[in-house]
Order: sequence, then C-alpha cells, then structure tokens
Amino acid sequence: MAETAPATPLDIHEIPFADLLLLLLSPEAAAAGDADGRRRRLALMDNPSRARLLKKHGLGSDVPLKKPDRSVSSFAQLLRHDHDSGKLHSPESTTETTGGMEVIAGVDGFGENKGGDDGDDIENLGELFKELGLCMMELGILVARACDIVIGGNQLEQSITDFGSAKARLIHYHSELDSRIIKERSSTKRKSLVNNAAAAAARPVSDHMDTGQMPGSEDGSCLKSAEENSLISLVNLWQEWHYDYGVLTVLTAPLFLCSALGQECPVSEECSLPDGHSHLQLFDKRRIFSVRCSQESFIVQVGEAAGILSRGKLRSTLHAVSRPLGLPNISRETFVVFLQPSWDKTLPFSGYSSADEEDGSSDHMESAGSCGEHTLMQEILKKIPPLSSRLKEGMTFAEFSRQTTKRYYGGGGIQQNS
Repeated sequence: MAETAPATPLDIHEIPFADLLLLLLSPEAAAAGDADGRRRRLALMDNPSRARLLKKHGLGSDVPLKKPDRSVSSFAQLLRHDHDSGKLHSPESTTETTGGMEVIAGVDGFGENKGGDDGDDIENLGELFKELGLCMMELGILVARACDIVIGGNQLEQSITDFGSAKARLIHYHSELDSRIIKERSSTKRKSLVNNAAAAAARPVSDHMDTGQMPGSEDGSCLKSAEENSLISLVNLWQEWHYDYGVLTVLTAPLFLCSALGQECPVSEECSLPDGHSHLQLFDKRRIFSVRCSQESFIVQVGEAAGILSRGKLRSTLHAVSRPLGLPNISRETFVVFLQPSWDKTLPFSGYSSADEEDGSSDHMESAGSCGEHTLMQEILKKIPPLSSRLKEGMTFAEFSRQTTKRYYGGGGIQQNS
C-alpha cells in the first residue's frame, strides 16, 4: 500500500550544507581537524561540558538532556528577525514560558555549570546557528508570500513578520550506539555513587543494555513500498506521528552519520542511506509516503495555524520520522526553524469547520494491504487529537498551542520530547 514520493527541492546556494556538519563537530574534532570525521556530538557530551559549550554560544535545549533513555537530543535558540532591515537578533539568555511552551533561548535552564570557558575551538557555532536560521526564516517568509499570492490576502506572511521571532532547533536523532553510550555513561555515574554491593543489587535498572530492546531494533510493523521494495516502519520511530501547529516549519535535508566505537570515543562519518530516503514519513489521503530529497534541498511543512489562517485552503500533513531498518548505528541530524504567529494572535474559527480536517479517519480508510497494517494505521489515527477538539472560537495562538500540547503530551500543556 505504501508508496514513495519525491520532495520538490528548494535550493539555497549561499549557505553550504557543510555548515550543518560543522554544527555537529566537537571541540576536540574541530581543533584536530580530523579528516576521518571523528566527532563527539553535543548529544553525547557529558552534561557539564555540554552546558558550558551551549552557554558560550547562547544556545539551550527544549528536551530533558539528563534523561538517559531519550531518543532525540535537541539544541535550540530563539531568533528575532527585523524584516525591514534584514538583520537577525539573538535575545538575551533567558528561559521563558509563553503559551504553554517552554522556549529556552540561553542555557540557564540547564541549572548547572553556568560559568567558565571550556576552551572549545568552534568559535563560530552560535554565528552559524544564527546565519542558517536567518536564511531559513527568509525562505519561510518567501514561501508564505507565495502562498498568500495563490490563496489571496497576506495572512501568512503578515502573521510571521508581525511576530518577528522563530525557534531554531538542531536535532540529533540517536543511533542505537548513541543510546547505548548515553545509558552506559548514566549507569557508570550512578555506580560511582554506590558504595556497596547491596545498594548496587537493589538498583532496579540493569546496567547492561539489551540490544534486542534497543529503540532501533526491528520489532515494529512495516509497510513495503510497491515501487521501490523498501520497508517503512510505522511504529519503530524516532519521532511519533503528529501535526506541526505553527505556520510553517523549514527543515534542512537530513544528514546521516554512521557511528562505530573508537579507542576512546565514538567515531562518526557522513553516510548515504541505501534507499536514498530522508525517513520523513507523511500520511496523506489515507496513504503513507516516504520523502526523498537531495542534500541541497530545504523542506517546508505547512502547520495547522497556516490551515486555520487560510480557512482550510492550506492543510497541515500528519508526519513522523522513522528509523532505518537494519541499520542500528545510523544517526540522523537536521536543523529546523519553526515560524509562528504572535502568541496573542486570535485565530479565526468561522469558515473552518471539522469537515475541513484531514479526511484520514479510520471509518474511511482505504485498504492498507494486510489486515494487520490496516489496523495499525487505524491505531495511529486514533492517537492524533482532532483539530476540532483543540480549536475553539476566539482562541489566541498561545491558547491553541497550550491546548494542542496538552492533548498530545498531557500535563499542563508543555511538550515533553522523548
């Protein structure tokens, strides 16, 4: 049932793709200029070193980096763009909670090792973050302008430029090796605090990781592409199925790293996957698509706010990020910029009914191949809170954001990334 579809590339030649790779280099690798691609990524650093490095460059995180079983590490910065002058501004290092979303612009939110220079040699890490972020903000604004021309009005571009800010995230999707290293380091740290065998025996978590239960193991249900004979995992995911709820999301084409254990640290080198896919999966019109794109491309996704502002003329697409099957030591890197309206922007409810939502309900699902696949896809849809349950008349974007994250993640409406 599942098919593949090529993504239309949007090439930006001014920003070399190598900038994304440089963002992933460690201080040791950058200083040594290791031609073999030996890198200790930010995701694998010990917490104190990472906190010092991120603080130096004005970055933070919106995921719990002390959680050893996380499948993703994310590093974020709130960017401000003066559309008239074309200048990018980085706000002061603060942690702000607005509309139910915690946006960490600096590293104070780490609550550890707030002082000192760690002597790293990636002097332009923060500048690259800003430069690439600005480029992608400009691209998003141009796409919004093009959409406005087609659908009429200027709601999309105006909503983005009125807010003037966007959150940029550098995301590392862990390989099985990454997960093992993080868990073993966490286990070693715990062991150092245990002074007797009895206390160690009482610890409920095993220090040895069962590779059969690793996040990337082939225990998920899959769909096979009829065109390319490739497997698409529906449940063995780096990122769960969801809709973006901003205006536009701009992403770099993903970069994949193949990792192995060296004498003292992980060794990683850039690699291409055999199937040539980005492993971004789309669910549209009751079918699964696997996106392909060149490394020189940017991907632009429509968020739910764009659908609301356009009164249903644009639609957000349900999507997920799947793990490559049979490739346990592959990690995935991408840089993302989220464009949104102002937090106090009132979203129009009239003219946007539940009938305008994605018609992928289980009641109307076309055949997905086997009965098991059909059932699994129904289960995916059941987990997605419908837009009609999150959007109410007179809601501001902050209220919609809070309600959306609450329905997805529970609690007080603050996203807890895995």
